[in-house]
Amino acid sequence: TLQKEEDMKVKGKQGRQMVMERLMGARGKVESKVLLLKNMVGPEDVDKDLHEEIDQECSKYGTVENVIIYQEKQDESEDAAVTVKIFVEFKKDLDTKKAKNALDGRFFGGRTITAFIYDQELYNQHDYTEM
Repeated sequence: TLQKEEDMKVKGKQGRQMVMERLMGARGKVESKVLLLKNMVGPEDVDKDLHEEIDQECSKYGTVENVIIYQEKQDESEDAAVTVKIFVEFKKDLDTKKAKNALDGRFFGGRTITAFIYDQELYNQHDYTEM
């Protein structure tokens, strides 16, 4: 959203360089190995077993390098809603595409999963706030 862009914070030299490259259009498209799963679970469902369950499920589509479960507050208030984003990094970008096609729209625990290919550069910068 425009509000997010206005409040954007740039961290470190690499972050500044990434912003400048985007502004200048110099950055080439990098194939991403990162899948973002949204609406798979709510914050009440995050437990010690979730990481392993996601790793096992996603391993059906290729070698999983990393799983990050990110809980994002929707605003700064104390009782703000929390969205759970699950990032799955695969060894190959082709595996990411296979997983996206298989998981997008699938039902899990009464929820409909939405799957996105996540920007590799943002992921590498540990920026999990997009989308």
